[in-house]
Amino acid sequence: MAIFQSASGFNGMEASPLARVEYSDKIISKVYEEDWLPRITNTELIAPVMECAQKIQIMHAPEVGPMRSYQKNQQLVPNTVGTTARCLTICNAAYQDIKFDITDVKQACDRWPAYEEKLLESMYQSTVTTLRRFVLGRMIAQVSPKTSLTGAGLNHDINLGQPGAPVHVTPENLVIHLGNLQRALIEQNRWDDGEMFIIVPPILRTYLAMSPYSNADWSCKCGSIISGMWDHDLFGFTPIESIHVPVRMDASGALSFYILAGSKKATAYASNIIESRLVTTDPNTFGVRYQYLLVWGAEVIYDDAIAMAYWTFDSLTY
Repeated sequence: MAIFQSASGFNGMEASPLARVEYSDKIISKVYEEDWLPRITNTELIAPVMECAQKIQIMHAPEVGPMRSYQKNQQLVPNTVGTTARCLTICNAAYQDIKFDITDVKQACDRWPAYEEKLLESMYQSTVTTLRRFVLGRMIAQVSPKTSLTGAGLNHDINLGQPGAPVHVTPENLVIHLGNLQRALIEQNRWDDGEMFIIVPPILRTYLAMSPYSNADWSCKCGSIISGMWDHDLFGFTPIESIHVPVRMDASGALSFYILAGSKKATAYASNIIESRLVTTDPNTFGVRYQYLLVWGAEVIYDDAIAMAYWTFDSLTY
């Protein structure tokens, strides 16, 4: 393959930072530093992810049983504290194979800083799209019936919506439905002030602007450090705005969203790029290919520390 001298000092992709083995660390570091997934999941108890099919044991917090009534001279019955655990299996894998044609290599290397910035952002977006969809899908599949759908709550009297009968959200009743999510978690003793999240679709902005929460901050101010995170709490939750909120066309004909809220302690999550390489000798192409293999896993540990509602947003009149 021809070697081009570039203004950046790189003679080609094989001389650029992309050729370094540790470059994949830059990609996964961006995921953990800038994405909101580590802010809604527990990554602190996870061992380093080194291979596919790896199993990581996660201990449950110990819980004592209820108080027992006392009778004179009775034999005491102990509440045994167990050491239960769940296993997180890293059983999902996906790869990225990026080809740089020989005709584009010189131009990319000439402008490497700007080119790398956009390339890294594109790889980041591709990676987090896959991870977000999986983790949110895992939460939906494993959430407790005590904190989801139509029979939520300690007395099964909280209606959070269900397929075929979504909750109809309006600017006027938004606060009621946010309160229902909060109450479902409080009644399971899973509320932790300052540690709760809610993942919302962009459409919620309009309803907030017309609701009792209406002010300039709610309608236009968003977090600048973590992509998607807002600067203000919403009924005690830290709102995270995402286009990856699971959505479907309900049988009733209403476009409906699965709204997930809860504690980051509820779900264990880990991901890593375990292999990466720059291929410069592919006989089937004139160019260079950068490849990496991503593995990940997620498991809900405390299923009642997540609440799930099923919302549709009623049409607004102007």
